[in-house]
Amino acid sequence: MSALLAGTALASVIGFFTADLPSVHDLESAPLPLSTRIFDRSGEHLLYRLEDERRELVSLDEVPELLQQATTAIEDKTFWQNPGIDLGGIVRAAQADLESGGIAQGGSTITQQLIKIRILGDEPTFTRKIKEAILALEASREYSKRRILEMYFNQVYYGNQAYGIKAAAATYFGVGDLCELTLGQMALLAGLPQKPSEYDPVRSPDAARARRADVLAAMVDNGYVSADQAAAAARERIVVSPVATPIAVPHFVFRVREQLAEIFGPVAVYRGGYDVYTSLDWNMQQLAEKEVRDHVDALRDSNVHNASLITMDPTTGEILAYVGSADYADGSPQVRGDYDSAGIAYRQPGSTFKIFTYLAGMQRLGLTASSMLNDIPFCMPDGSAKGYCPTNAAQAGGWSPQSGPISLRQALRESLNLPALSVGRMVGVDAIMDTVAQLGIRRDWGDRSRYGLSFAIGAAEMRLIDMVSAYQVVADLGVRVEPTFIARIEDARGGVVKDYTRPEGRRVLDAGLAYVFDDILKDNTDPNGSWLFGPWTSIGRPAALKTGTTDELQDVWAIGFTPQRLTGIWMGNADNSAMRGITSAMGPGVLWRDYMRSVVGGLPAVWYQRPEDVTSVTVCVNPAPMGGNGSGKLPGPGCPWGYRRTEVYVKGTEPTTNDADVYYGSCYHVVAHFPDWQRYANAWVAGTPKRYGGSYCGTAGVVSPVTTPSPTPSSSERASPSPAVTPRPSR
Repeated sequence: MSALLAGTALASVIGFFTADLPSVHDLESAPLPLSTRIFDRSGEHLLYRLEDERRELVSLDEVPELLQQATTAIEDKTFWQNPGIDLGGIVRAAQADLESGGIAQGGSTITQQLIKIRILGDEPTFTRKIKEAILALEASREYSKRRILEMYFNQVYYGNQAYGIKAAAATYFGVGDLCELTLGQMALLAGLPQKPSEYDPVRSPDAARARRADVLAAMVDNGYVSADQAAAAARERIVVSPVATPIAVPHFVFRVREQLAEIFGPVAVYRGGYDVYTSLDWNMQQLAEKEVRDHVDALRDSNVHNASLITMDPTTGEILAYVGSADYADGSPQVRGDYDSAGIAYRQPGSTFKIFTYLAGMQRLGLTASSMLNDIPFCMPDGSAKGYCPTNAAQAGGWSPQSGPISLRQALRESLNLPALSVGRMVGVDAIMDTVAQLGIRRDWGDRSRYGLSFAIGAAEMRLIDMVSAYQVVADLGVRVEPTFIARIEDARGGVVKDYTRPEGRRVLDAGLAYVFDDILKDNTDPNGSWLFGPWTSIGRPAALKTGTTDELQDVWAIGFTPQRLTGIWMGNADNSAMRGITSAMGPGVLWRDYMRSVVGGLPAVWYQRPEDVTSVTVCVNPAPMGGNGSGKLPGPGCPWGYRRTEVYVKGTEPTTNDADVYYGSCYHVVAHFPDWQRYANAWVAGTPKRYGGSYCGTAGVVSPVTTPSPTPSSSERASPSPAVTPRPSR
């Protein structure tokens, strides 16, 4: 009866401890926090590691036998024979615990330590110790000794955020191959897991040296090394030379981290063990950093201290080079180098923003490259005493050009404000904002009623990354591809998790319209196309470009592309102090030119193949550098000789009538697109001499430059009355 009661009691005790016991299979199935490594696109350059626990997995075959012996000698000398627990060690630990009244001594085998690390935690209670022993026995039946030791080497903590033996070797000795460790280094590492902080060779070299001696003595006792070998290893100087893991391209890495967090969540990014092959071209990045640094240094006397640059493959959206500031380490107010002015900073884009205004006009009003706009000053009420009286950007010496009637191509090519404002009034602010969204920029503008007409010429703030991503649509003939900082992501086993090298684009803009727009922007890098920009920005092959300058010279921009490469540049100062003595062409334009010449130097000099819905028509346009007094229509009897120019159009938008209503009575008839602007047109005519053999005439009529009715005016338009564009009859 006593035996029965004892057996029942023992069963009850065992049942108590095993009732809620975790599965020993959690040793393998529970996720192991692994470092995420970020590389350049080639995989040759490690940019950074994201990690909660610095760890790299190794197989036991990669761990030298001496290192295995050092570990078992000091942590569990009967490891290869015991069933997962060491009864003698448990007895000794229990005696010490009774004497101290608590858990005073470990007595744990390597298997028990593994159970504690991965499954139970290290709560210092007798219950946990008993569960630990039960699971250790089960683990020894379930797994081979080699597998248990391998798991231990990958999971134990060695201090200084190093988890696992491979991370420890790199952290303390800069060693990537464990076979390169000396005996002294192996002994030091083997001694760390018991008390990694106390035996830290960085902070406590004397304690580390004493612990190393204990490990070497244990190895001698177990017959793993001779006394002479141990003595020689004990004399080794402890030289800690950890592998440095600086952020090679910090701003770029931060953007990669953001993209990874969107994919996996912020926790998994630091624990998932991914190998991330980014889109970064290492050589292009080095060139970009050098060119930014050199050009900023050359402009110091003009109070230029900072710049950012992004290069993208417009066909894939891959970011190939990314410079967030001129110098990441420069903490001066003008630079604030750690602040990413490419991906975070909102700056006024100036005339680079005009592509949205003109695209809105082309799509909603049917404007074409030859549509005539008025480069004529005007004033509008804006609540102030003077009103809103914009001008074109002043050239050298403060001179502001005015060309009168001018084609859309010429207006965009010379980056004139007044024609762009005219288009902005025609379509309204809402339409321009909708075009921004159409090209892929997700932006909450807030209260749209607070934006006035100056929005059409870049008064709103934008990020460089957004501007580049919008230009990508135009550079890829209307196909939107989401920008990516990542080319490919692999899991810890080498399986491809995500591949961004073959993106699925979506058409958001008519290919023909994009082609026409590209053809216009191409003038800006042609010395024979733009007198203002071409001489500064030619790269020796066809390329599109748009520059931008803000009031007070606080921001200057250049964004341009070939079919294969797109580069956007911002230049200015982080503290918004004004630059002086430069233009967008002289600053970012020249930087863009010098950089892009190298970037595309090894690529074929190609341009876009004309889409089937694009046609060519000869129209009447003044070919002079500053344009003016053309008609944009088919040449009629009054079109001056030499004004014939072949222009490109999306089929169905080309002009079908001649310009007899423009040139008649030996006079060029200047018309305004809004009744309240006609008086400004008449005043401009009165003060303008004859040009190119003809006189200017004002007229009381209001004529649309387009062939379609105007849209409903923007409800958010401010500082101007509603547009009054007269519809033309249907053709």
